Amino acid sequence: MCLRCTGVDLVPAGPLVPEIEFFDCPACHRRYAGKPGQSLTFRWLHPISLVLYERLYPSKCWEFEKSGWPSKPPEVLLRMVEEIELEIAQPTQQVRDILDNPQTEEQCRQYLREFVAGARGWLREKDGDRG
Repeated sequence: MCLRCTGVDLVPAGPLVPEIEFFDCPACHRRYAGKPGQSLTFRWLHPISLVLYERLYPSKCWEFEKSGWPSKPPEVLLRMVEEIELEIAQPTQQVRDILDNPQTEEQCRQYLREFVAGARGWLREKDGDRG
């Protein structure tokens, strides 16, 4: 079942490997991964996975500078932020399990909150630059 949609069965997706299963939600189009015996998590390339990947390698942490970061359009960053905010407000999973982060669940969620705050600030500045 989709972790976000009520009563929607997930559809198996590829690649097919014994170590991990992949699923797609036909309603919201979120993608999930599940290792045998473990709970489902968002699949790699979900906004949370991209942000938490940086937590694994602290030297590459997200920085919001006036120099123009991020390279993606503000609309893409806004969609990422909204998806992360949804998980923070309405948790569906242990986000640390998405990438097997060594940090605690609370440390990962705190990092996500910090990312959201930085991104929202950057988006406000960017929006102010256009006005």
